Amino acid sequence: MSADQIEKPADGWLPTPGVVAAEMAVAGAAIQSKAALEEAAEHVTADDFFGATRTVYAAACSLADNGLPVDPAAVLDRLAASGDLARVGGGPYLHTLMQHAAPDGSVGYHARRVAEDARRRRIHLALHRSLQISENEAWDDDADPDQIRKLIDEAAVRSGDRVEFDVSGEMAALLDDMENPPPAPAGVVPPFQDLAHLLTSMQAGQVIVVGARPSVGKSTLAVDFMRKAAIRDGQLAVMFTLEMRRREVLQRMASAEAGVSLHAIRANAVVEQDLERLVDAAARISGAPLIIDDRSGCGLEHVRSTLRSLSRRGPIGLVVIDYLQLMSPPKVPNREQEVAALSRGLKLLAGEFEVPIVLLSQLNREAEKRQDRRPQPSDLRESGAVEQDADVIILLHREDAYDRESARAGEADLIVAKNRNGPTGTITVAHQLHYSRFVDMAWSPTRGIS
Repeated sequence: MSADQIEKPADGWLPTPGVVAAEMAVAGAAIQSKAALEEAAEHVTADDFFGATRTVYAAACSLADNGLPVDPAAVLDRLAASGDLARVGGGPYLHTLMQHAAPDGSVGYHARRVAEDARRRRIHLALHRSLQISENEAWDDDADPDQIRKLIDEAAVRSGDRVEFDVSGEMAALLDDMENPPPAPAGVVPPFQDLAHLLTSMQAGQVIVVGARPSVGKSTLAVDFMRKAAIRDGQLAVMFTLEMRRREVLQRMASAEAGVSLHAIRANAVVEQDLERLVDAAARISGAPLIIDDRSGCGLEHVRSTLRSLSRRGPIGLVVIDYLQLMSPPKVPNREQEVAALSRGLKLLAGEFEVPIVLLSQLNREAEKRQDRRPQPSDLRESGAVEQDADVIILLHREDAYDRESARAGEADLIVAKNRNGPTGTITVAHQLHYSRFVDMAWSPTRGIS
């Protein structure tokens, strides 16, 4: 490969002679045999090559992708048709590649060498770009660090690990799951039996909005979701809490897990017989994969940056945000657009990190004007976009929040007002707010999450 056949990157990076030889060995074999091309394709793509070999290898891939024979004559015709033949050096260059072709059985070895150098080159370019970002006077302390992480993460992906978009494998897996159901449903199973029957599970990419008026119990419900995912099922659960501090969340968890009065825990007035149960609960909480982020100024970039960092350690099971209206909004003209941008951004993050997001939201006062005070999806505050973006909407309603003498004192309705993938309905649970928890109506140690 001559110097004029190598496109010099902006930062001056060039392949070593050994990499040039590996590229020629792979491309030379690939243009002579579809089997060699398929072996190389397990490790490299055309973008992993420099200059002329990239163009030649891409032409061979194009033939294979269209179900055509792969041989030197066909590759030459394809390059001529695309106007690239003269640019790569014409027929003589293809002949040179063929002379340097990797022998049978060694194509994979040389392809891995090309892939390794391409990965190193991408990381180098990402660092070069990151340096430019960090030197820019218009530094954004929220967005730019995350952009740098994203550049490096994307550069570090191995060619063989790139996502395939063919649906045949996924369809086969779907049929297999129907014929041989897995022992537990994928996703995060809700903490209440009737709710789990209705939703089955909260799936990756979903946004589950939990709406309620103040002091009805949406934060308590959020903690119930966290406890079920992290403590019961061992799934990494991440909570961004904008209203409570980390200690307050842990006090609620301890109360719910131990069955000890939340008021006594907050007042440091726990009696001796309750202390042993609290110690046991504390051990379960401490041993659970649980992250509670109570940093102020939480916005989309902060959530994205945190999830990207955590995702390097392993899969994230559940994300809870308490609550939408307290998040730092992007800069848009009015409040409705701010909430809409947050809602849409969180939906995109759920898909990007393949995780269900439970998003708490305040309701406006419209429900209180109705005779039965039952909330509706349209009561979600400040933006219809929240209702539109949500995959599931659960509205929390307690009659005894308005009438202490209600015949339904101690009960709470979880109104599943929207369920994109299934039925809607109303689930009734019992509230034990003195223990900071909701439980199944027919509660026992073997039912519910407590």
